[in-house]
Amino acid sequence: MPESQSSILVMEKAVRVLDCFSPQHTRLSLSDIRRLTGMPNSTVARLVRTLVASELLQRTGDDYCVGLRVLSWASAASAGSDLLVAAEPVAAQLRDVTGETTGLYIRRATTRVAVIVKLSPRSIIYRSDVGQLMPMHLGAAGKVFMAHDERVLNAVLVDTLDQAPGEARRALDRQLEFVRAHGWLLTEEEREAGLNSMAAPVFDASGAVVAALAVGGPSSRLDRAAAEKFGPLISESARALSRRLGYGGSPAGQAPGSTTSETA
Repeated sequence: MPESQSSILVMEKAVRVLDCFSPQHTRLSLSDIRRLTGMPNSTVARLVRTLVASELLQRTGDDYCVGLRVLSWASAASAGSDLLVAAEPVAAQLRDVTGETTGLYIRRATTRVAVIVKLSPRSIIYRSDVGQLMPMHLGAAGKVFMAHDERVLNAVLVDTLDQAPGEARRALDRQLEFVRAHGWLLTEEEREAGLNSMAAPVFDASGAVVAALAVGGPSSRLDRAAAEKFGPLISESARALSRRLGYGGSPAGQAPGSTTSETA
């Protein structure tokens, strides 16, 4: 194998190790990492030793956590991201107007990850953390990606094929059509009982969907009546953010929309 190709494979494996860590799993043992990556024991041990030596991981007893070097990169990435810089005030304003937790999600394969979270000041709220991974097929934010990127939709359908019988697939199609036609979506108790969410797509200069601007809250407050009120606001906030990123036309590869007025 050429040296350059070998180096790329090593880097890909190191990234797989780092991807094991999340706000829900901040400390992992070698056996945890082996289980999550599916890589051989010797490979994991060698990669972890190298990552510790490079200060990308830190060892405490038998467990490992993300090293301080990665934290410095995270700060630089946040400061240098046009998307995050532009989205911070938009998400904060949307949180203040709706009174509900607001966030920005980007795609990671067939999952979505929170990159901005603005928590509601209320007592009973939807709680999330920056870095939290969530399934693409559950919740409004994931449906936004699926509605505007056929590759994402197909990949998610492959992953969740057994969970999408005929009627479920027809319900999904109605949701995706609603997003394309109206620019926003409400989903009800898909991830958790009593939790509803709304979302709208954010596009970059090429017209590709790069993020989902989302609002989550208790179903007792974020119901269909609230959705009719907040939906256009969330959609316009996402469009304003898209314009900040240079978007000025139709989404790239957008499927034909429907004129349905059914709230998802």
